[in-house]
Amino acid sequence: MLFMKLTRGRPKAFNEDEAVAKAMNYFWEHGYDNASLEKLLPAMGIKKSSFYHTFKSKEELFSRTLHLYREQTQKEFTNLKNEIGAKNALLMMLTLTMDELKSTGKVKGCLLISSGQECYNKYPHLNQQIAREYNYFLKLFEETVEEAKNKGEIKNPLSANKIAGRYLSSINGLLVTIQAGAPQSVLDDLVESLKEILE
Repeated sequence: MLFMKLTRGRPKAFNEDEAVAKAMNYFWEHGYDNASLEKLLPAMGIKKSSFYHTFKSKEELFSRTLHLYREQTQKEFTNLKNEIGAKNALLMMLTLTMDELKSTGKVKGCLLISSGQECYNKYPHLNQQIAREYNYFLKLFEETVEEAKNKGEIKNPLSANKIAGRYLSSINGLLVTIQAGAPQSVLDDLVESLKEILE
């Protein structure tokens, strides 16, 4: 019996957090449906037995990557806001998007938006989680806009909730428009519209 307990409790041969992070990047690059287990395992650096022992299914793994994406993005945005202020943090997200386009010729986009398009009406549990994560970001940006309004950085008379909603929809619309191959003039116009929302 002692041998059985020792065998059952042996440590994992991989770093679980690192494996989830690698899976997140793979899903982000290739999408949910295109991420077969045969492709995920080498990308994560784990074996099939470890995968099923730790994550049970691809859907459970993807759920964890969505949670990680939200946690990482929230942390990065909060650090940025603490560094340069509420309004500037919102504008910096726009700047970073355009800088990425200039330097690489493409943008990675938002994992939640691309996943939402893919999972809509196909994977109910994942779709519900994507909606929850999206609403979390909406609340985060609403609080950021409210902070900027209280400091006099944003004078737009609309409510913080409406401004945050328009900002989030517009920046995601910009990402999709970039990925659709729109001309620079259209992108420039979208950037100006985004800036106007935060005035």
